[in-house]
Amino acid sequence: MKLNTTIITKKLPYILPIALVITAAFFRLWRISELTEFLGDQGRTGMVIYDAWRTGILPLAGPTVLSGQHLGPFFYYLIGLPFIIGGFNPVIPSAFVAVLGIVSVYVLYQIASRLWGLWIGWSVAMLLAVAAYLLRADRTIWEPSVIPVFVLLYFWCVYSLFEHRRYWYLLPMGAIVGILVQLHYPNIFFIGLSIGVLLLLLIRRKTPKKTVLLWFSAGIAGFFVILSPFLWYEARHAWIDLREMAIILVGGGSGGQASYTYWERLMDASSKLFGYLAPEAPKWFIAALQLFVLAAAFWRRTFWSIFLAAWYVVGIVSIGLYRGVIFDHYLFFLLPLPYLLLGHAVWSLRKYIPVYMIIGLMGLFVVVNVRRTDVLSPGPKDVSRVQRIVAEVLTSAKDQPFSFTLTSSRSFSDLHYRYFFKLADVEPKPITEASYSTLFLICDLEPCPTADQMRQKPRVQALCFEPHCKGTYPTVDLSNWELKTMLYASEGRIYMFQPSGERR
Repeated sequence: MKLNTTIITKKLPYILPIALVITAAFFRLWRISELTEFLGDQGRTGMVIYDAWRTGILPLAGPTVLSGQHLGPFFYYLIGLPFIIGGFNPVIPSAFVAVLGIVSVYVLYQIASRLWGLWIGWSVAMLLAVAAYLLRADRTIWEPSVIPVFVLLYFWCVYSLFEHRRYWYLLPMGAIVGILVQLHYPNIFFIGLSIGVLLLLLIRRKTPKKTVLLWFSAGIAGFFVILSPFLWYEARHAWIDLREMAIILVGGGSGGQASYTYWERLMDASSKLFGYLAPEAPKWFIAALQLFVLAAAFWRRTFWSIFLAAWYVVGIVSIGLYRGVIFDHYLFFLLPLPYLLLGHAVWSLRKYIPVYMIIGLMGLFVVVNVRRTDVLSPGPKDVSRVQRIVAEVLTSAKDQPFSFTLTSSRSFSDLHYRYFFKLADVEPKPITEASYSTLFLICDLEPCPTADQMRQKPRVQALCFEPHCKGTYPTVDLSNWELKTMLYASEGRIYMFQPSGERR
């Protein structure tokens, strides 16, 4: 019996996206309780949402960035319901973030397949579905993790404006910009990009200018409505966060990569972005890939290839002006562009290279990413480890006042432990006070010291215990403390100290 290729071809528009979503879901949701990261930032987010749920008072400001300025509170609003529905089990909001990552894969497929055809759209979306360097972020409770899905939704609005003349999309576009600027400050780029979109619409032939301006005004209103809680907070605090961030952005930051030349910062940022397509590829290959897709954007130019190339070039040139360390998540406002530009580059070769060769090349990129994913690794097991250590500390404390700090950890703060203490309705005493009789030192990153090694330590450095780490924290003098016992916990150790005779 011959296979009816016509029927298969007709069903491909349904089969391919289903296969894509299943693949994206597998790499993000399988063993998520073991693979999700739950450290200080995630504990801080959980504590804010738990306090808001208990008190009924919505936060008006979001988490702080490294330089100390607050972001907007939208991420708390977005992730709050999954926390509450999940009984404040961190795995549930982690799964919600992963679902948003799956949505971003599907939206990329819809955009790319409309622009360059079914197979090309599916191929570039499959690359995002298995992106080895992005999977960890896609299952972590962290505001930059949700930036890509909103960037793609923003581009969907722009696509609808120009392809279908649906000018009412200016309203959700403005609201999405209001969301993006609350997720990280580099996203203010979208304010300028939106003005550029407006100008392109106005110079376009047969554009109903009054209609466009009316809906753009609605988009501005949507922007301010979404941003209004944070603006209210800033107005009550002399606009301190916005003023300080404006100074940093205008001044270009400092430290980190300030000693690098502008060209070196530019190459570093662009290499990170295109490195998502081919993890661990040589730098020359990443540079060649970047030049290839940009050349194709102008060689076989379309409105969309020029738009995407201009977005990328202006964005990367802008971020290169920042002289501080350009962390990977600073670039998330450009994240979909390597995938979209690669889609156009492949489309531009369709008349010169057989389709099966193009699909095979894209498949090679997919295989490289799959080989470097972490789905088969043991995973950090952060949630279960912290839960067990907290439970052991509470049992050992026996309802007596205690304090604690971490001596060795992947985290820069202890807020993930404080989150579970808060759920247990227990508040450890400040480590700077003398109002506790038991001190727990926790090591959750091997190798941990032996009991004898801990007894020989004259002092330990306390880890950050505040929502925003200020850089210096007290040193705990152990000379008046005696190690009573060392407890073995899941992938960690707990050192229980009590006052020595002198301290008593």
